[in-house]
Amino acid sequence: MRQMINQQTIYFLVFDGFEMLDFAGPSAVFSTASRLLGKKVYKQQALSIHGGLINTSANVCIETVKFEDSSLTKHDTLLVMGASTKPLIKASLNKTHQNFINQSHQILKRIGSICSGTFLLAEAGVLNNHTATTHWQAVDYLSKYYKDIKVKANDIYVSDSKIWTSAGVTTGIDMALAMVAKDFDKKLSTQIAKQLIVYSHRPGHQSQFSNVLEAQSKATDGFDELINWLVNNINKNININLMADFMNMSSRTLQRKFSKTFNQSPAKFLEILRLEQAREYLESGLPIKQVHGLIGYKSEAAFRKAFENYFGLTLSLHKSLNTKTSI
Repeated sequence: MRQMINQQTIYFLVFDGFEMLDFAGPSAVFSTASRLLGKKVYKQQALSIHGGLINTSANVCIETVKFEDSSLTKHDTLLVMGASTKPLIKASLNKTHQNFINQSHQILKRIGSICSGTFLLAEAGVLNNHTATTHWQAVDYLSKYYKDIKVKANDIYVSDSKIWTSAGVTTGIDMALAMVAKDFDKKLSTQIAKQLIVYSHRPGHQSQFSNVLEAQSKATDGFDELINWLVNNINKNININLMADFMNMSSRTLQRKFSKTFNQSPAKFLEILRLEQAREYLESGLPIKQVHGLIGYKSEAAFRKAFENYFGLTLSLHKSLNTKTSI
């Protein structure tokens, strides 16, 4: 484990109407790190222009400290929250926010944003000539109106020098886990992920969309119900006939309609679904011998072969890459 200072502060820049999960998710990661290590390695503080109670998107208020009363040091981090369109525009155009972000950028070791909080960083100018991401619904706008920013449209989070941005909303958790791994090691971030029952941890370059989400977005003719059924029964011995029975159509019709909709056969889709689920199980710490049964493979040998063919690396190498002490 890396040596670091006894304590650093994670500051959260908040404003009326900010997205509560942008705050709660990363905050849980940092507080869990302190609990697992048995000492308060991360202090956390919410900041706002005037201090006092700030209302969230969930109409739950949190207590904040004024910008001017914060004690920023070179060891600390500032995370800027996102919001829906109206409160976001108001916050991003606020000169006090912009000035504080610029001041923080000069002092802190790390500055970042969750979800649409990227736009506050963009308006402050700190993203110029840097790579960044934001929520998929806003990446086109970010690319169009902020020409000096290199936008990574699909990444769930991006780390460029001392600037971190995430796609949001739950990807803030992935980014926070990556920060902990950088401050300490991958082992600690994995332990935190297990405590929070999230997969440990998705790499930043992973797409904002899972295979399931992409498929569901294209689904017609009731295929969204089939996809949900496959996900919920992924450990069972499923074949084309069972899928056809579920859809109340012939196997031939299912093959034709499914392939036309998704550009792959039902069998191939199920295989990819199983292997992506397997990867997540493995990265959460489950042993290989347990995983192959959970995702419907009869033998470990067949699972190993399919995994290597799909991901291009052996299970042993995958395990090695995901137990390193750095990211």
